[in-house]
Amino acid sequence: MMNGIKSSPCNMPYLPDDLLLNILGRVSRLYYPILSLVSKRFRSLVGSLELYKIRTLLGRRTENCLYLSLRFSYGSNPRWFTLCRRPTRTPSPEPNLKSRWFTSCFRPILTDRTRATSKEEKKLSGNLMVSIPTSNYCPLSGLTCNTIGSYIYMIGGYINGVLSSRVFFLDCRSHTWHEAPSMQVARKSPLVNVLDGKIYVVEGWRGSDYSNLIEIFDPKTQKWEHVPSPSAEMRGRYISKCLVYEEKLYLFGDKNVVYKPKENRWDALGFDMNLWLVSYGSSCVIDNVCYMVFYKRLIWYDSEGRYWRVLKGLEKLPKLRHRRSCIRMVDYGGKIAILWEKKVRVVGSDKKMIWCAEIALERRNAQEIYGKIEWCDVVLTVPKSCSLLEFIAVTI
Repeated sequence: MMNGIKSSPCNMPYLPDDLLLNILGRVSRLYYPILSLVSKRFRSLVGSLELYKIRTLLGRRTENCLYLSLRFSYGSNPRWFTLCRRPTRTPSPEPNLKSRWFTSCFRPILTDRTRATSKEEKKLSGNLMVSIPTSNYCPLSGLTCNTIGSYIYMIGGYINGVLSSRVFFLDCRSHTWHEAPSMQVARKSPLVNVLDGKIYVVEGWRGSDYSNLIEIFDPKTQKWEHVPSPSAEMRGRYISKCLVYEEKLYLFGDKNVVYKPKENRWDALGFDMNLWLVSYGSSCVIDNVCYMVFYKRLIWYDSEGRYWRVLKGLEKLPKLRHRRSCIRMVDYGGKIAILWEKKVRVVGSDKKMIWCAEIALERRNAQEIYGKIEWCDVVLTVPKSCSLLEFIAVTI
């Protein structure tokens, strides 16, 4: 009450679109998945390209967003999730605990796993993975992906049981699928990396035609180009891992080679370089340093000494699983985002938890890099039958 005039709260749903877009443009994108639950109108505004034009005009920097792809049963289509942050609020003296809005947005995600104690509840960081609805459908299955800007490119796989050369990409601003130009060759086991703004696709299947080993896609010209293969003396029978490091493309298998795009040249690598160890674990490259998970520890590659060192300062990080299929790590804006599976230790449980952690990095000298855990939490609980496909950082 002010001077006898009763004030009334602002009714957000009835504000004009241009004003709402201006407000939403000032909010971190980490809250957009939660805001899209408010109403169909909010969902439409949050997924509009106009919102990102306004964010640019407002001078907001691009943000790094995490995306996760899961397959819940054999033969089913992948489902996509994105990391969001549960908003904080001042607790109401008499909260409506039965409210659908309260339940979905503010209550800790404790279902489908053991009841947490009050001490555990306090540890919840407020980060969780939420399913994203897409306005259309990507027909590829068994695919591999990588990112350029705000697009996730889906490459290789099958359509109706037939190996396909078609390529699709997800626009992570509007969560809509689009089709890109098809590859020159349908690939059974493509390994995908991005180098100098171009997508390199390498066929990893043993017994493949080496004359069509690699092709690259330039998003600017929307064209695919062929890359000459290494000589018969250099190449091996198969390729298990490819890595972009120091502006070069490394291929690891029973033989190791490196492609130098600026010179358009292949060189053989000896096993003494030790970088080939990335074939045995999940890895990522940040500020020209390669990190990976090896035997439940995070290590980094010392390019001068040509050996791997332990990433220090992570004593409080939960134990990681050794299986590569259960762990993923990516460059998350100069930090490590690592995601892994962990069983629910309850007799008869058919669930498993997906953990995620964000780790800041500090190089103290030539031989020491320390990690600092920014947050670490269970972000999703899924059935044991669920398979971890892709974990990707997108710049939006």
